[in-house]
Amino acid sequence: AATFSYTGAAQTWTVPAGISTITVDMAGAAGGNGYYQSTYGGENGGLGGRVQGTLTVSSGQVLNIYVGQVGSNASLTTSGAGAFNGGGAGWQYYAGGGGGASDIRIGGTALSNRVAVSGGGGGGSYDCTTGEQGGNGGSANQAAGAGWYCSTQGGAYVGYCGDQVSGGTSTNSSAGAIGVGGAGTYYYGGTGGGGYYGGGAGYYGGGGGGSNYV
Repeated sequence: AATFSYTGAAQTWTVPAGISTITVDMAGAAGGNGYYQSTYGGENGGLGGRVQGTLTVSSGQVLNIYVGQVGSNASLTTSGAGAFNGGGAGWQYYAGGGGGASDIRIGGTALSNRVAVSGGGGGGSYDCTTGEQGGNGGSANQAAGAGWYCSTQGGAYVGYCGDQVSGGTSTNSSAGAIGVGGAGTYYYGGTGGGGYYGGGAGYYGGGGGGSNYV
């Protein structure tokens, strides 16, 4: 067994002789919390997704492994920065950054070389005391989640989740794109998590989670 944790850079693993399949268990990173999480609660970032599966490999093949970074928590004066491997960056203050996806790439390091992806969680927001958490990243058995707005998932101001064909949409903020969560354009808006397709950023609400792929 080999375990890989976040380092901020790609890591490699070479398939040993005689091995034709490997079992993987991988998790995306959580989104960062909104600023008032410690005061009111409920502004937490979404959880990273989890993907488990079996990949066909060949002896001597090099796997490029990217482990996502947890999204940055917001402060009174700054929003969460964009996390390694696709987490969206916040704008100004209050809103948490999106979590990075985790993925495995074979045959190169481009996004098109990904063979397994576990989505990152969306960043949390603040606009009401009842909480505006980010959406969860996509897992093998569960789609990514939209962000929350005043305890209601979805709605006009949240970031929506990425899926298998497109990035998560957003109202008055940035949509997600392939591999990248949407960046915030308003200080209350939590940002999107990275993924196969990233989640959209919120405007007042939480950011959407990034999708999975295996």
